[in-house]
Amino acid sequence: MHLRYLALLLTFAVLPLRAEEQQSLSPLRSGALRKSGMPATAESVTIPLNSTLSGFTVEVRINGNPVDLVLDTGAALTILSPETARKLGLKAEGIGDQVRGITGMHLEAQRVLTRRFSLGEAWTENEPVGVLPMPQGLNGILGVATLADWDVRIDPATKELTLFPANKARPLEGEIALPLTCELVNPEASKSNPQGLRLLNLMVPVRVGSHDFLAVPDTGNGGILTLPRALMDKIAPEAMKEAWPALVSGVSISGSMATRAAKLPEFTFGPDTLRGLATDVYDAVPGTRGERMGSIGLNLLRHYVMTCRFSAGDLRLKPLGTVQEITRTSTAGMNLGFGDGGRILILSVVPEGPAASAGLRAEDSILEIEGRPLKTMKPEELAAFKRLPPGSSVKVLYRRGEAKPVEVTLVLVKQ
Repeated sequence: MHLRYLALLLTFAVLPLRAEEQQSLSPLRSGALRKSGMPATAESVTIPLNSTLSGFTVEVRINGNPVDLVLDTGAALTILSPETARKLGLKAEGIGDQVRGITGMHLEAQRVLTRRFSLGEAWTENEPVGVLPMPQGLNGILGVATLADWDVRIDPATKELTLFPANKARPLEGEIALPLTCELVNPEASKSNPQGLRLLNLMVPVRVGSHDFLAVPDTGNGGILTLPRALMDKIAPEAMKEAWPALVSGVSISGSMATRAAKLPEFTFGPDTLRGLATDVYDAVPGTRGERMGSIGLNLLRHYVMTCRFSAGDLRLKPLGTVQEITRTSTAGMNLGFGDGGRILILSVVPEGPAASAGLRAEDSILEIEGRPLKTMKPEELAAFKRLPPGSSVKVLYRRGEAKPVEVTLVLVKQ
């Protein structure tokens, strides 16, 4: 399933001071300092994660009001939908933050200032968040700007988000460390930023064959791996010759995005080297860093316990022992996304694939798989269908326009 959301490739740097209370050294326009902290006696704060079709969501409190946000390690800034901001009574300050989407396009988010932003017993004060339109049904995303005062651990197995004081995350047996690069996007623009905050990209090294490059570990990207066409032409030209043409035409906050799919001969991320890994390939805006960077999506990251230590500059990975499964998947030959009213739509079908052969086409709404409503299905439950052997039959209930729902049987093929 292809769920591409807010793959923003910027983050804000913050400077950690004491564990129980920290102050950013960058004053806001109001003159207030951003503060963050957790109980002085707490070694960590753990918040449950909810696994949904939009990824992992976490309940936060903004000015005392609960709201569920998508956990997005690829996002620069915590962002709310305009509807959520209005419900919370938040008003824009009249200035904007430049954010960059995965394609390299720039958007300007309105900025609002929250008095108190709480994650369990951890909190920030005077936290700036952005306001941008979201896909229907999403309140917003929890980005790195809000998290980067702490060490952050995401455990897909226990479905927990744990925050530690900076540089205090307990090491896990069997984990390895990758360097976490924080790169200034535009040093000149940062000098004139009215809030003095530095715009950064967070990246880790990966490898395709003998080629090393940087990619964003992005829990807000629901795919496996996303690479720009310009980079793929250099590092895997043979794979591009066999790519599926124009498989997906999706929409993200960075604009419309036409992609292809290709299989990599060899991809190395941390302790694992995967062969035959499928990657989405997109056309980035020419001349932007989007042409040189990749994005590692949640369907790969969910195979690790991931600890981001922003101040120490490393990303620690503990394999959960199932990462090889993603190279042995079946497919129904359709790519899904969200439409108006939270409907789950087919964005495109693979030519001559199972869905196309059964008569499904773009814009059809998918209601159920094997009698289970897709809206309430967990990502791991959906992934179980992809691990069925090729040749397995799966019943799908769909609706075209306002017509009555129709059930068809798809015979899965090897991806």
